[in-house]
Amino acid sequence: MIKDGHISPFQLIALFSILLFGKQLDPSVLLFIHWGHNAPELFFLIAQVSMIALISLMLPLFKDPHKNLFDHFHDLFGPIFGSMLTLLIFIMVLLDVSTSVVFDLEQIRTVFLPTTPATLTLFILITNMVIPSYFGIEVMGRSNLLVFFVISTVLIIWNLLMWPMANVNNIPPIFGPGIPQLLKQGILHSGFFIEFIVYLMMRPYVRSYTSFKRSFYLVAMITLVIGMFRLLLVQLIMPYPVDDQVFFPFIEIVKLIYAGKFFEHLEAVYTVGWLVLALARLSFMVYVLVISAATLARAHNHRRFIPSIGALIYYIALLNTSLSDAIDFTDVVLVQRFSLIYGFIFTLFIAVSYAKLLKKKWAQKKQIKPQPT
Repeated sequence: MIKDGHISPFQLIALFSILLFGKQLDPSVLLFIHWGHNAPELFFLIAQVSMIALISLMLPLFKDPHKNLFDHFHDLFGPIFGSMLTLLIFIMVLLDVSTSVVFDLEQIRTVFLPTTPATLTLFILITNMVIPSYFGIEVMGRSNLLVFFVISTVLIIWNLLMWPMANVNNIPPIFGPGIPQLLKQGILHSGFFIEFIVYLMMRPYVRSYTSFKRSFYLVAMITLVIGMFRLLLVQLIMPYPVDDQVFFPFIEIVKLIYAGKFFEHLEAVYTVGWLVLALARLSFMVYVLVISAATLARAHNHRRFIPSIGALIYYIALLNTSLSDAIDFTDVVLVQRFSLIYGFIFTLFIAVSYAKLLKKKWAQKKQIKPQPT
């Protein structure tokens, strides 16, 4: 087991809320607008609830405080087949993080550094991602807790100032493209929430299983409600199909705010807050990839993997030639196709794990059964 301290349930909630808030603010949120049409919030609901249901079935299997997801795969399927499955999950998470770096890179270049070469901006971005990984989970937990309160304040102010611009006449048909299409595509796009799978890697860093489980449901509830509310607000201000024609829907919407001479333009405050959020999110995902690689290699010193993970993310991010290519790759490969792979791997994991538990309980029951006289 990798020993790197412990974090409190509040820090865990902050870490994963930041992960999902950051993902809701990058261009990948266009997937919900595009496939959900007039009902992106319902599409968001179906996709996230599908992933929550899958993780809920797996949570009772993580009562051991010394094992993360990859440890369970190794013990359940053996060193060879288990390593193959965990390597596949690791590659999928690595590709998802690398594509998220592309999304955030494009937003940084658009807002802050439009004339700086992309390779230099990418190098600076990844450097700021890998450095926090050296400090460990305890430092990241405390710092992300502070970021969580700051970004929550920014988002609350943003929503309050934006709400008067909503037009009730823009309320679209409730079920958008139709219930069958919403259900089909919503379940298929559940892979968008890969961060919930990553949540299972954090089991050794929380002492209490009850706190670990409760934190998961709190994160799921907070991010679900806020995500649906913000997508509904987008529809009320910039309805479909207008919002499907911009790469940065939330940045475009925040440009509509004018809050007086003190702020001059609120998008300055918003974009700085978003930048801090993006760096905190990507730094934590690098840390998760590092401990995943160390667990996969059965190594105890995870810090030696940090430079390699940073280099992999850098070169994979360079493969996406444009923002539209990155969005298409996320939609077709990372979300739709990989969702089927996720479903198969974790259904197999759940079936074998519960079968072993039932077999163990049955054996114990036979042992304590009284013998006839």
